[in-house]
Amino acid sequence: MGLVRFAAQADGRRIMTSHATQNSLRTLLLQRLAKLSAPSGVNGTVPHGAESGVNVFGYCVQVCERFARSRLAHPAVVVVLSGTKEVWRGDVVQRFPPGVPFAIPAGMEIDLVNIPDPQSGRYESLCITVDTSLRQILRAKLGGLPNGSSIPASFGITLSADLVEAYGHAASVLANPVAEIAEAVAQHRILEILLLLSGTQVGRMLVAVDRTEQVEAIIYADPSHPWLVGEVAGALGIGASTLRRQLKQAGTSFREICLAARMATAGALLSAPGYSVTQAAQAAGYSSRSHFARQVRTAHGVPPARLRSAA
Repeated sequence: MGLVRFAAQADGRRIMTSHATQNSLRTLLLQRLAKLSAPSGVNGTVPHGAESGVNVFGYCVQVCERFARSRLAHPAVVVVLSGTKEVWRGDVVQRFPPGVPFAIPAGMEIDLVNIPDPQSGRYESLCITVDTSLRQILRAKLGGLPNGSSIPASFGITLSADLVEAYGHAASVLANPVAEIAEAVAQHRILEILLLLSGTQVGRMLVAVDRTEQVEAIIYADPSHPWLVGEVAGALGIGASTLRRQLKQAGTSFREICLAARMATAGALLSAPGYSVTQAAQAAGYSSRSHFARQVRTAHGVPPARLRSAA
């Protein structure tokens, strides 16, 4: 009994320490983001870094409001600065207080409730929209999809010291942009945040949005692999016939996505120094050089050797 009691006490201390650490990081994160807080009395959307090519904005309101049956076109990462955000998925609600980052998936029907702080009477949040260009860059850097579920049970994100620092770096650039380097630096700082988030439970849903993008992410990660539709469908947790139907509804097919990924790989390698036509063919999943040459000519308008010599 003594050992059991000691173990229980040790587990309790670890949980308390973890909570204390998260609370400290929340406080630090709010301090780092204070420079992006909107002036008192401002309502609505406050863009940050629009001139820098990144979609980051604040949102302020002084009354409780509910957005029913909302669907985002792109995933988003949000931090509440004041008040509370409720995210309802059916009858299940997740509540996020100030300083707790969370992600919202694209395409999912949810209700969003913004609740002002009872003392200040103000709700404010900061949102990063993970648009198509950011997802493409992120996938390229990650080499495919992060591990984990496409839609995790919890949208909340556990803070780390590195993540708080990354938010601080981004806030500094967005609050005081230098015109000559604003776009490159701002995007770099936002990517720094997203790369750190790719290792969390929300990482996968930030990178892949619809079925086409999810399939593309898997194929692009290893275009030389002889992918089968059932294999990719299994990785996505659905049946092969369901995947075929969803891709058809999206105006494409599994074969077209595989071909596009392989031809994109071939074009990139043939245009880069150090790769022969044979190496490019193998990397794109072709054992027959003649078949590879026909596909490259169709996709790029010239044979592989012409692409190679141009490079």
